[in-house]
Amino acid sequence: MGRGALGAVALGAVGHPAAAAGNGVTVLRGATLVDGTGRPPVRDATIVLAGDRVLAAGRHRDVPHGARVVDLAGKYVIPGLWDLHTHSTFFENTVAPLHVVQGVTGIREMWGMPETHDTRRRIESGEVLGPRMVVASAIVDGPGSPWPGTVVVRTPEEARAAVRRAKEGGADFVKVYSFLSPECHAAIADESRRLRIPFAGHVPARVPIQDALAQHTHEHLYNLFTSTSDDADALYAQLRALPDDPADPNWWARQSGRIERAAVATHSPARAQALFAEMKRHGTWESPTLFVERNMSRSPENIVNDPKALERMRYIPVGLRAQWQTIMSGRPPRTPEEEAALREFGDARMRLLRTMHEAGVGVVAGTDAGFAYVFPGFSLHDELALLVQAGLTPMAALRAATSEAARCLGLEHETGTVTPGKQADLVVLDANPLADITNVGRIHAVVSRGRYLGPADRTRVLAEIEAAAQEPVEAPVTPLGCCVH
Repeated sequence: MGRGALGAVALGAVGHPAAAAGNGVTVLRGATLVDGTGRPPVRDATIVLAGDRVLAAGRHRDVPHGARVVDLAGKYVIPGLWDLHTHSTFFENTVAPLHVVQGVTGIREMWGMPETHDTRRRIESGEVLGPRMVVASAIVDGPGSPWPGTVVVRTPEEARAAVRRAKEGGADFVKVYSFLSPECHAAIADESRRLRIPFAGHVPARVPIQDALAQHTHEHLYNLFTSTSDDADALYAQLRALPDDPADPNWWARQSGRIERAAVATHSPARAQALFAEMKRHGTWESPTLFVERNMSRSPENIVNDPKALERMRYIPVGLRAQWQTIMSGRPPRTPEEEAALREFGDARMRLLRTMHEAGVGVVAGTDAGFAYVFPGFSLHDELALLVQAGLTPMAALRAATSEAARCLGLEHETGTVTPGKQADLVVLDANPLADITNVGRIHAVVSRGRYLGPADRTRVLAEIEAAAQEPVEAPVTPLGCCVH
């Protein structure tokens, strides 16, 4: 399938009577609107779209003359979803459109490459169906980094230079990673502030979270127990004593993970509350990526043979499947006791996330889509269910992928709610997501950039993705994943 095979969908030639054409007006009528602001739902709402903008949304009956009207009685409309931790969107005929048909109309791509920027340009021009994209720099990390293509920095001067190159290369933010030294992390923070470019990613394992408050987002809940332990100073001394450039980086990651898990026993609720108050004061966000962490706590054979994963695998390009299989083949099996211990640790992290959320720290939804067995689009639905399981209300979980995601990105004036003036990205659901958050996966239609993809259109696009996934595609040399899970 050629690069432009899905272009007709992106340009709105989808065959639905409500498909936007040029600057025509589309009216969605009769659904219950959950607009993402946190306000109560609006029953029997009318939503007016023109081009890529919402003109009106709420209880009114006026329909512009000549508008195309879609009757959505019995349905629910929510804002288009944002996944704030993704990878591999440069697979243009599979990964990029798969996000959209699953209701993910915006993403934050956490490893920027030239191919990623090329894909974003083609999506923006309408050549390719795909989500709106916020794109990171290449990963900036320290010696021992496990991924090929990482920008490795050993000194504060090299760290500052990496920030300058990221800015010059068009990155929207600098991506930092686990092996950075405290000195290099501090230099990145200072240079990013000077150049007015955010930095985000892993809090490096040797950096207490209290020293990373200038980092815009923290991913994966890493280091929380180490940083809130009564023995924090001693634990960080252990981490700083680990070899800076070990022969086996995974050994280093296992050691830091072991220290983090052990720190649960000495967790201090008082230290946690003090830390969360500082995170709230600094505007530091948490992107917990619960699904990938919970998934990777399972034994490899249980991951690859999961019925849900087997069903979704048909949409994943063969090249990416091979990478995932390589990751799984390199993982030793876990005993039932090991799986149980990791689930218990995961439960402790979820309880701490609830405390963080209740303390007012901003929480956003991200998945690590593109990492092994984390499926673009689909896994955001799984993530929202886990956020609710962790203690967020369905409304709060939904907002973590809509209005709160937009606020985190500084795009709240453009996206994140179904309100006048916002971009026309919406999802139409068959059932109420506030009654059961898993209903976000019961998608009837998607509106992406003002174009309506109804049930028949989504079926067609999914079939095209499935066909494209079987074709060998030359892809850039990429990491097998972005996180040491």
